This record gives sequence, structure tokens and C-alpha cells, in this order.
Amino acid sequence: MPPRRYSMEVRSEQAARTRERILDAALASYRERGIASTSLQAVARRADVSAATVLNHFGSADELARVVVGRLADALRVPDDREWPEQGRTQRVRRLVGEMFAFYDRSAPWFEIFRSELGHDPALREGEGAFWQSIGELYSRVFGDALADDRVRGAAFGLTHPGTFTSLRDSGLSLEDASELVAEALVRLLPNGA
Repeated sequence: MPPRRYSMEVRSEQAARTRERILDAALASYRERGIASTSLQAVARRADVSAATVLNHFGSADELARVVVGRLADALRVPDDREWPEQGRTQRVRRLVGEMFAFYDRSAPWFEIFRSELGHDPALREGEGAFWQSIGELYSRVFGDALADDRVRGAAFGLTHPGTFTSLRDSGLSLEDASELVAEALVRLLPNGA
């Protein structure tokens, strides 16, 4: 029987599957222990590969964390108004509040896991920076020139902050009731004809 021919396609598929196993293992380990307490060796054991294989695919523990944090942000679906139908500003503000609060609700378990690491882990710090930049751009598109008003800007960012959401939920409000309450307050601050 002639020897099997080497196939770049088969090798590429195997590498992609290995990479996915490593990412899944890292995500599960981060969920259990956080990033700082997860070693490359622990990820490798969980993915059933060597630590050298993890490094071969990602180069470093920091790069692995960056990729996982990026994927997690995608999975949690950070609000993006470019996916929303065209609406007036009032409807867009209401949608923004609902989307932000739903995002905070979805991401709460991860925030609890990563809270103590936010200031220390480079991947989380970068991910947080990218998140707040995209949120600032989102608010600029939704509120437009109304954000030039200090009261509107302060209310928009303060009333839709994760801490505000948590306080409203802790007081017994449902996600929908909290969204409606904050959206109504923000709409009242918008200039006439918004």
C-alpha cells in the first residue's frame, strides 16, 4: 500500500480544532479561577495538549487571554446601534437603555469573576478600554448633539452605568422596569423635537 500523502488541508483543520479546544479550555478555566490564577499548563491539561502547543498557537498567556476576552465580548453581544432599524432619537434612546441593561444582565457573572483583575490583567484592561470606547461612540451616535449638554451627558452615562443597573435590580425592579424608568428619565432631558 502506498504511503498516504501529506495534506495541508487536513493539517489546517487539525490545527483549527486544536486552537478551538485551547480556547474552550481557557474560557472554562477563566470562568472557574479567573485569568490570573489560570496557568498555561492548566489550560494545556484541560485541552489535552502540551503547554508548548498552547504557546505555538497563541505565543503567550497574555495573547491567549486577549483572544478569549475578545471572543467573550463578541458572545456577550456588546450593544451596537448599527444593527438597529432607523428610528427617531427618542426611540433610539429607549432602545439603547434596554440594550445596555440587557448586556449588563448577560455579562454580570463574568464581571463578578473578573472584577478583581480588571486593573491588573492586560487583556482585561484592553478589553475594558475597547468596550468603553465603543460605548462612547454608540452614545454619540444615539444622542447626537444632545450630548453637548452637560446634564444630558451626565445623565446618559450615569443612569446607564452598570452600578446604576445593579442598584435598580437590587431594589426589586425587573430588567424591563429598570430600563423603562431610566429611558423615561433620559427622554425627558432630550431637547424638544428629538
